[in-house]
Amino acid sequence: MKQEPRYIKKNKLLSVLMISFFSLMFMALTSGCVEKDLINDPVTGLVNVPENMTSLNDGRYTASTEFYDTRGYAQQLDFNIKNGVITQVNFKEISKNNLDRLTQEGEEKTWDSSETLTLGSLYFRLYNELLLTQNADKIEAITGATQTSDRFISLSKNALEQAGKGNHAPVKIETSDTYIVRSQIDPDGYQGVLTATFKGATLSSLSYDEIRIEDGKSKSKLTDPQNQLTYKSIFTGFSQETMSSQNLTPVLTEGEMTPEKSKYIETLKLLKDSRTKY
Repeated sequence: MKQEPRYIKKNKLLSVLMISFFSLMFMALTSGCVEKDLINDPVTGLVNVPENMTSLNDGRYTASTEFYDTRGYAQQLDFNIKNGVITQVNFKEISKNNLDRLTQEGEEKTWDSSETLTLGSLYFRLYNELLLTQNADKIEAITGATQTSDRFISLSKNALEQAGKGNHAPVKIETSDTYIVRSQIDPDGYQGVLTATFKGATLSSLSYDEIRIEDGKSKSKLTDPQNQLTYKSIFTGFSQETMSSQNLTPVLTEGEMTPEKSKYIETLKLLKDSRTKY
């Protein structure tokens, strides 16, 4: 029987392997699953070890954010290492009610800035890059989903550091977040607006103002007729007191509670509810 030339057999084998690889990629992408063994070598069924790769210790490693972000989600990354390489990745964004973002928003969620990127495909691209490169520094942030991408990359770096040491204890990472909270609208049409930036557990900046909803005008430019102080100086005093104490629980002093102070305290409570530990 006539045998096929070697190069034909080789090409056929290569075609089969490529089809198998891309079929696996497609199934993982369309399933929306974020925990799956993926491979980049269909022959051996393993993840090839990149050159000059850092030595990693086998086991399961976990990294998560310390606080819920401005959208109300904390991020957590787990991965398994076998024979010194990452073989499985699980990335979740978890709400304060302990619900997965995929469940809450759906894996087909898209962004205005990207008509083709879905939440499911975003997760797939991130953990697939980590599996294939075995290097957090080679993961590219995805346009339109920068915050989630950056969190994934930071968690990957920290978890890989743990894996390099063989330390299986879960690690928490500090993040920078800016929150904007708003009070109820008062009878005069003003709403308190508090903007706060945290770096980890530290409150790094804080500003407060009252904005008239009707025309967007700031109350800071006006003067309190009772004490002839500008509202800007009053609001600055509120902010400085909170910055100095680093405490989101307001200190109540004796005397009449002004409408301005009452609105500021309302926004502080809203901020405290938003900036909670995971």
